[in-house]
Amino acid sequence: MKTRLMFLPLIVLSAPAFVHAGTGRNDVLQGDAYGHRISADASLCPYAVLDLSAGGQTLNPIAANGSVAALDDGAAEFELAQPFAFYGATWQRMAVSTNGYIAFLAETGLEDGGDFNNDPYVPSLPDNARAAGARVLAYHDELSGEDAGATLRTAHFASCPRASVFGDEACSVVEWKNWTRIGSSGTLDAALVLYHTSGAIALQYAALDASAGSSACVGIQSDGATDGLNWSCNGARPLVAGSAVCLFDPSHLPPGGSDLLFADGFEP
Repeated sequence: MKTRLMFLPLIVLSAPAFVHAGTGRNDVLQGDAYGHRISADASLCPYAVLDLSAGGQTLNPIAANGSVAALDDGAAEFELAQPFAFYGATWQRMAVSTNGYIAFLAETGLEDGGDFNNDPYVPSLPDNARAAGARVLAYHDELSGEDAGATLRTAHFASCPRASVFGDEACSVVEWKNWTRIGSSGTLDAALVLYHTSGAIALQYAALDASAGSSACVGIQSDGATDGLNWSCNGARPLVAGSAVCLFDPSHLPPGGSDLLFADGFEP
């Protein structure tokens, strides 16, 4: 039997980052020292239908340990067709966890995908046996792909079918389709999109299980868990089916994002 563990959040001493006080979906938040922006404002982060069912590469996870099924707790590794810049480092390889996150890898075998117990804040040191800290949490929760019809796929596009707000870009997509959250009804269809020019990340939710993300974590954290940013964890901010959440690298800020950041009148 798997047991959920509770951990105190890792306290990181770093330069203070401005955080917009709002909690709505249209707020543009800066929540990490690196300077990422995050929002679900449809004008900056529109939802677009993505479906890799007819193509892409099927990912076959390897079990995190001998006591679990690979599609319960496991990960599949692969090389990106193009490198991706994340927290100032360039990554070519990543692992996709069956628990709704990806981890960037400096070398093979560093992430087993078995971290089913999301922590209430990021950054947090992962608690699985082989754990890489540089992560994107698309829907980090105790998920399973063991039910019939569940698929885990990836694809690279020279011209991304989900257009970037910065124009035509290449992208890499990971898709969890018809997955379940253990203990919840309904299925999850989630996709993660990495844009290789701007460094933007889009998290899309075509369908949500009955928990609607009320126990999942959505966000990012740096290698070594020294910096991070949550959009939502354990219901802190709603997730909605047919919507997207976008993260923007400070080198490519979203159009109008700076104005929205200071909409409360405290522009320095």
